[in-house]
Amino acid sequence: MAPIRTWSFRAGTMWLLAGIAIAGPTVKVLNGTYEGFQLPQFHQDIFLGIPYAQDTGGQNRFRVPQALNETWNGTRPVQTYGNACPDFQPDVDAAYGMSEDCLSINIVRPTGIPKDATLPVAVWIHGGSYQVGTSGLPNYNLTWLVERSVAIGKPIVATSINYRKGGWGMLYSREIQGSGETNLSLRDMRKALAWISENIAGFGGDKDSVTIWGESAGSFAVGQLVLSYGGRTDALFHRSIQESGSAATAWYNGSDWYQPIYDKIVRQTNCTDWPDTLSCLRTIPYETIFPFLDSSKVGGPGFYPTVDGDIIPNYPTELLHSGRFAHIPHLYGSNSDEGTDNAPTKIFNTDQDIYNYLLSSTGYDFPPSVVRKIMELYPDDPAQGIPLNTGEERFAEQGYQYKRAAAIIGDVFYHATRLDDARHYAKYSPTYIYRFNTRPFVNATNATFTDYVGGLAPAYKGVQHFSEVAFIFGNPQFVGPWEEYKALSDQMSAQWINFINCGDPNGESLPKWPKYSEGLQGLNLVLQAQGRGITVVMWRRIRIVWQGENISLSGRGGGMCS
Repeated sequence: MAPIRTWSFRAGTMWLLAGIAIAGPTVKVLNGTYEGFQLPQFHQDIFLGIPYAQDTGGQNRFRVPQALNETWNGTRPVQTYGNACPDFQPDVDAAYGMSEDCLSINIVRPTGIPKDATLPVAVWIHGGSYQVGTSGLPNYNLTWLVERSVAIGKPIVATSINYRKGGWGMLYSREIQGSGETNLSLRDMRKALAWISENIAGFGGDKDSVTIWGESAGSFAVGQLVLSYGGRTDALFHRSIQESGSAATAWYNGSDWYQPIYDKIVRQTNCTDWPDTLSCLRTIPYETIFPFLDSSKVGGPGFYPTVDGDIIPNYPTELLHSGRFAHIPHLYGSNSDEGTDNAPTKIFNTDQDIYNYLLSSTGYDFPPSVVRKIMELYPDDPAQGIPLNTGEERFAEQGYQYKRAAAIIGDVFYHATRLDDARHYAKYSPTYIYRFNTRPFVNATNATFTDYVGGLAPAYKGVQHFSEVAFIFGNPQFVGPWEEYKALSDQMSAQWINFINCGDPNGESLPKWPKYSEGLQGLNLVLQAQGRGITVVMWRRIRIVWQGENISLSGRGGGMCS
């Protein structure tokens, strides 16, 4: 196996600070000039933590993102990740700081591209259940993907953004309803896309070739952006990639659900007597209000976007089924065993346990008749459970009917919504669907790039949620040490790069990836390593949401992305 290079953006910053007198690359944008740093190991220019909007604290709290309103002479350094937007796990997300001054973008480009270059642009939107996460996590390091794009002759400019999460970005109540200050997370994302449209040419990017791309809640967000304003893109994006999540996966509670949460925050901050309680909340110090916006203590799913009649004009399925979404190329998929991430362990032992959970704990308000029908369609047969094709093994230590619950929950949250989206996307534009089918490598805590201390994810987790991310980003710390995994990573990263370039993942020496519409009942590509970690491919017609979908497994050649 080839030597693994060890590098991080933090290391790159320290290299600059250590006294090596090398001027970084500079780019002039509308407001002034930024100086990044070079990453010689990857032949890349890195620009980190560039603000795309004003600080969201103080009078900007719970307001739509405000445009930057300053200019400067000289240069400003952008050589380390920006603050994470506030969330309840600073021990994980605050390695580069956490504050309300958090709306930033990171940009990675190949070094030495011509000044008049117009490279396709990828915009990564991180996941985290809409409650946590930040673009600065090592899983989202963009250097390997950009390097791969150069290696295959399809160079891209890769970007990632931070946006407000939880109550900071999706607080809702009667006071907020109709104010224009709803769904701030999505408005942040569109503001970032507007900044890219205005400024990315200075970095060698093409504002007319932008792909929005996310996983989990990031994928929810991509689906919501595709539906935003009933499909109005304003030329801010031109392709979409969704990994494990639909706009319809997310919850859409209204003011009846949110009002008690809002009222409690008002009481906790002593804002009750103010005529305008929202204005009062903007005067509360960050440190004081921070614990009261803790999503983990809200109960239920936490804070999610709402149907506000504006940026989200109707429920996603209504918009989807009426064609009111952006008719652009889509690449979209889910992992075989998504349900193991959302199915709680050690609580599903009997039929009654399953019934009670589906009736009251999914947040979808299934009526009893629907719950009973679901249980009929998903019998207590471990051979039909999730993880897929694990036979009669029950993983009973996780719950005697754990596999049954994982099958139901994975289909409800991910597979059914993905198929519904695909069937409607494909009516209007090229749509490429995958199912990822390889158990991920799990690196031990604090292992280095070359330690490879770890192994396959637990068998009861299977091809779990988030499994595919490492293979696309190509970071060897997370892909694993095995040649078949590296080969799959090379394949998938090339497919994603091809799509970012021209809206078609096919290319030379890659498996043919058919459009979803090329099969009477829909076609998708199964992505899996050869050998280690695979789930035996067997198409079952028991699960209602997978019924009628065909598989394309192999075959070389196909369309060329030019």
